[in-house]
Amino acid sequence: MRVQKVNDSTIRIFISFTELADRDISMADLFQRSSKTEQLFWELIAQAREEVEFNLDQPFWIQATVATNDEFVITVMKQEDLGEIPISGKEKIKKKTSKPRVQERVYVFKDLEDLLTGIRDLPDFRQLKSSFFQYEDLYYLTLMKLGTGKKRQLAEALLDEYGDSSNLTRAFLIEHGRLIIADKAVQTLNASFNKPSVVSIQV
Repeated sequence: MRVQKVNDSTIRIFISFTELADRDISMADLFQRSSKTEQLFWELIAQAREEVEFNLDQPFWIQATVATNDEFVITVMKQEDLGEIPISGKEKIKKKTSKPRVQERVYVFKDLEDLLTGIRDLPDFRQLKSSFFQYEDLYYLTLMKLGTGKKRQLAEALLDEYGDSSNLTRAFLIEHGRLIIADKAVQTLNASFNKPSVVSIQV
């Protein structure tokens, strides 16, 4: 692990995938903020305090990305340079004056049965875009254009009941996971498993 000080309010921490594996931490752990990754993060901050005199004594923002094929980078930036507003704890979002972009939602399911049950009664969204992935023995559903209002609330309630919201992105899953259905995953899975059909999907 190595720490790079960008300026007084920003550092980058580089970790190899081997170092993560030695600590029994997976990529999914990192994005889902497990107890193991929280412990690792504060160890890294302690290392940064000693090596580059970076004191994290105020609210901050974190971004975790894959830097290379064998290295992961965590960027830590103090709030003072962000123009952000606090949400809960130490989490922040940037103030937005422009029209918000369409949000991507990713849900993770422990098994295929939970996924199929979660999407069985979803409202019909005409513009819904969805993909289906498998990553580290878990199933992931990415969703775009999930609609608005009560239909969206109903959809999120169903998905939250049988799965969990994930911090993984579609781009990450494309690179590291197994793409099973690239487009119209919800419609395809419902047609194949939740309704009588001659279509089959091999998982």
